[in-house]
Amino acid sequence: MKTLLGILLILSSVPLTASAQDVPGVGHRPLVGKSVADKKFWTVNTFLIGSTIYDMESTYFALDKCGNGCRERNPLMRPFVKAGRPALYAIQGSLDAGIIYASYKLKKEDKKLWWLLPVVVTAAHSVAGTHNVRIAIRF
Repeated sequence: MKTLLGILLILSSVPLTASAQDVPGVGHRPLVGKSVADKKFWTVNTFLIGSTIYDMESTYFALDKCGNGCRERNPLMRPFVKAGRPALYAIQGSLDAGIIYASYKLKKEDKKLWWLLPVVVTAAHSVAGTHNVRIAIRF
């Protein structure tokens, strides 16, 4: 029993990471001085989340204003809109998380256009949300 305890004690004190992985710029670690999730990253993705919420809330605002005269025109989102806010927030939140993760991976790999996907989706949500508000104002 003492031998087993001694072996476990020795094994627990051995570091399990290799020192080559700790070299900056090697493998998947970012270079020194360059943070992946920096101010630009969070700014771009905060606008993405804000525009998504704007689009979703303006959708329900327009549907409430015009009643049965309006419907969601996006056939992929229609079932989630009909299911209610929790379902729509869950699916849109998952999509946004995927976009944020993709932009994170691109930025981590030092790709220059890491910001393109979240900015394009932000623009699409902003246009859709503004369209929803304009429809709601007409009624």
